[in-house]
Parts: sequence; structure tokens; C-alpha cells
Amino acid sequence: MKIKRYFAPTMRLAMNLVREEHGDDAVILSTKDVEGGVEIVAALDPEALQYQEEQTGQHTGSGSTYHSPEVSASSVVGGGENSQELAGMAAEIKAVKAMLENQLSGLAWGQTAQNDPHKIELIKKLLQLGIGWNLSQKLVEAVDANSPQAWSKILMNMEHDLLVEERDIIERGGIVALVGPTGVGKTTTIAKIASRFVMRNAPQELALITTDCYKIGAQAQLKTFADLIHVPVHVATTQGELYALLASLKHKKMILVDTAGMSQRDLQLSQQLTSGHEGASNVRNYLVLSAATQLNVMTDIVDSFGQMGLKGCILTKVDEALQLGNVLTLLIEAQLPITLLSSGQRVPEDLDAVRSRELIDRAIVLGHQTKHVSQNEQAFRMGMGKEITNAQ
Repeated sequence: MKIKRYFAPTMRLAMNLVREEHGDDAVILSTKDVEGGVEIVAALDPEALQYQEEQTGQHTGSGSTYHSPEVSASSVVGGGENSQELAGMAAEIKAVKAMLENQLSGLAWGQTAQNDPHKIELIKKLLQLGIGWNLSQKLVEAVDANSPQAWSKILMNMEHDLLVEERDIIERGGIVALVGPTGVGKTTTIAKIASRFVMRNAPQELALITTDCYKIGAQAQLKTFADLIHVPVHVATTQGELYALLASLKHKKMILVDTAGMSQRDLQLSQQLTSGHEGASNVRNYLVLSAATQLNVMTDIVDSFGQMGLKGCILTKVDEALQLGNVLTLLIEAQLPITLLSSGQRVPEDLDAVRSRELIDRAIVLGHQTKHVSQNEQAFRMGMGKEITNAQ
């Protein structure tokens, strides 16, 4: 790529110089006022330059008195000041592009609000629940916004799209492992499920295994719960130990595995002991998520832990969530079945089965208690709606 500076008394004359030099293939990198006129920094795409050379049989050049000596890309990269100047130009272009995109989004929002106010009102209602920007638009596009039944139809579509594991995880039994990031309540949820199981079955039909050898007090906490229900806790520090335990306990009706909490960005995530390797193929992994988590963080967690082969999701800390639209958005977009809801620390009381309509109704109640959509109306007009909703 060849970069040149053009000087002229007026912008029109400078643009004419660029057009004469490179034609319509020129790329304007920057413009600024200088003493005696204006300065334009322009470049020509290498493919366009090669085409011009083939057509003219000579290198492109101009005898204009207004442009500075040409600067090649290689010399710019090698030079200190020129390299910094080029980096600054690139940053300016990126900023201008982002500004234009936001302005266009804001114009589109305002235009739609004027031409189709019913559609905008439906989108606002969904955003008030905490539903993500893309899903809100998709749900509204699927119905007749002018119909009096539009809102009811949207809620019906959400209920249909929300996957719920119909079979009771406790009645189903088998080997169940709870996975997820640190601090979402995996150990407490294990205790709740184990207590519910013992209330319906004999303690001898249940086995508890922990692979958490990292967090201080994690094993002691699980053992305290296990002692209360008279169920022993087994510790597995390696995959070999885990597979041996699973083989020796296969006569149990249910085996609950409490795994170590890992960040979704942990490079060792694929080596999680229950990540579907040979010997653990019959383990059902359930992702434990806190309802009080931002949508973009939730999405990152599901994408990362998805490599373990997730069978469903258990939602915790529902009582701490300010909204549930972020959860609904994640479950619908990821098509991840939800299995249980945990809404407190009491064992085993604060553990409930999931009914999709009740979860949506709860999201509506919480949505009516928040006013973030009206407060951010100006941000939507500026084209920042997607960034704001996905960060909530």
C-alpha cells in the first residue's frame, strides 16, 4: 500500500488531486487543516495500484506541486514517528466507524419508533424484563405488533422456546455431577438434592463424591451435610480414582459428584474429571448458574462449560436476582434445559422444580420493579441498546 500526503488551498482542490492521482480507488486516511490550506493523507489499495500499472505501463505518479513525497508502507512500519502516526490514524478510523454505527442504530430506533410505535413498545417491555436485545427483536418480529394479543403471543412463544427437563432429577437417579464456576452454590445444591433423596429413599441408596481439592473447607462442608443424613463422602483427586469409585458404587440408585469450581476461562477446564472422557460417559453434567449474573458473563460460561457435554442447568440465587430476563435469554438462545431452581440457603427447603410459565411470571414481576429501560431511553436513541441490555 502506498501512502501520500496532499496539500492544497481548499478541500475541493485537495480531493481533486487525490482523484487525479488514484481515481475512485483511493482510501482517505485523514484530513486536517494546516497553515495555508488543508492536508489529506490518502492511500491506494495494492490490487488497484497493480491494475493501474498494468493499464498505464508505468508506476503511478503525479507532478503536482501540492503533494508530499510518497511514503511506502514498509518505511512507515520501520519509522518511529510515521509508525505512531499510522497507528493513530487507524485508531481514529476505528472510532469514526463505531460512532457511525451507533448513530445509524439510533436513527433506526427513532425511525421505527415513529413509524411503528407498537413494535417499539413491545421491545421496551421485553427489555424491561431483562430480555437480551437480539432475542427481544426476534420475539417481536414473530408476531403482529398491532394486534391486541401481541404481548400474550410473545409470552406464549417464550414459554414454548424455554426447555424444561420434565423428569425429576431425583426420581431419575443415576450419576449426576454439578459443574460450574466458583461461588455459584454447587456444594449447597448437592446437599439439598441429597437431603431430598434421603427423604424419599434409604440413605444406603445414595453416594456422595467430591473432586474439590482446591477450595479450603469444601470437603468439610459437604461432609458436615453428609453426616446429618448418614451418607458417607468419597474423595477423588484423579480421574482414575473417580472411575474406580464409580465402578465400586454402581449399585447405588444415585451418585452425586461435587466438582471443583473453575473459571470459564481456565485452560484446564477440558480436563475436568467429569468432562465426558472414557469411563465417565454415563455421568450427567448439570451446569450450576447464579441468576444474579450478567447476560454476557452467563453466555461466556455456557460456551466454555459446554465442551463438557451439559445435560441441563440448575439455577441458584434466584432470590438475589434483580431480573430474570437474562436467564430466560440465555436458556432460550442456548437451548439449554433448566432442571431445578434454588432460591435460598435452607436445606432442603429452598429447592424447587421448574415450571416455565411460573419462571416467566416471576421475571415479569421483577421487571415491573425496575425502571432501567425508561432511564436508558436516551442511550437507546444513541444506538447503545444492545450493549446496555447484554451487560445487565
